[in-house]
Amino acid sequence: MKKKLKWLLVYALLALGLMSLGLLFIVHHYSTSSIQAFSSKDHLTAKIPKAVLLWSEDGTVTGSNLSKWQPISITKGENPRWSPEGARFVFTLNNDAWLMSSDLKKKERILKNVVTESGTGAYWTKDGKRVIAIKNDNPRKVIIKNLASGKITLFHDDGKPPFKGYRFTQGAEIRYGGRYFLTFTRDDGHRSIIIDLKEKQYIDNKFMREGDCGPAWSLDESFIVMTRRNRRSMNRPIYVTRFNPKTRKLTPSEYLIGRGRCSNASISNDSNYVLYESSGNIFLWHINGHTDGDQHGIQLTHTKKSDHPNLYIFNKHIPPPFK
Repeated sequence: MKKKLKWLLVYALLALGLMSLGLLFIVHHYSTSSIQAFSSKDHLTAKIPKAVLLWSEDGTVTGSNLSKWQPISITKGENPRWSPEGARFVFTLNNDAWLMSSDLKKKERILKNVVTESGTGAYWTKDGKRVIAIKNDNPRKVIIKNLASGKITLFHDDGKPPFKGYRFTQGAEIRYGGRYFLTFTRDDGHRSIIIDLKEKQYIDNKFMREGDCGPAWSLDESFIVMTRRNRRSMNRPIYVTRFNPKTRKLTPSEYLIGRGRCSNASISNDSNYVLYESSGNIFLWHINGHTDGDQHGIQLTHTKKSDHPNLYIFNKHIPPPFK
């Protein structure tokens, strides 16, 4: 009798174990399926049907509606960036910054001789009224242009004490009313930094000091993305950090997306999507997306000649050329 009870107990435990494994499989299956569905291009275009991607295709500014994928060549140039309201965009050509209307009818040069390497170029202020860039003939200086008045003024000079005289080569974004400036320098190492212009101090975290580059700051000011340099493999996936303006500190950088060599990350105007280039193709990922390991986001281009992506999600009407 005791033997029978013992075997019954064993069988019961085995059955319970198998049921648990089955339940885990079901949960994992549906979780994985939901992640894959969320990560598909079809799901993406259904979620943001009024999105227009700008990028550089082999040296030509190119654009397409994500839902109706029909790339159009716009003009010679690189580094396109939508304005915060989506009515125009900037791009660069031969170290000059240009402005073009979203209907593609008006184009004008707005800044001469600015840094354009590694996806830099011109950047917008949050109000969309000014454009900021790094001077090419003196990359310690950052200039800003009021588009209404046409006036160009010096925004920051890192050559003036107590600053360290860093030369900036990537990134020129200002946040929190112009107090904080996000950029990158190869001086004193190879790193991204935030400069607190009020306190005249440099802010970074461990990974930034060790070689994070190509920084981009979301319009809602909630997060910053950069490529993380692995010194052994030289791979550069996309990492994310968050800045607390009260403590003036950054969280430790964490892996977000990407494998191999990634570059030229940017963030959509609604601060939900991160775009980047890898091996000449453009990828996209939701800032809250989850991964099971190193992987790429949703692939948007397949030409191996694409770079400098920038995405705008319109609330109402897409500009006529992209419909």
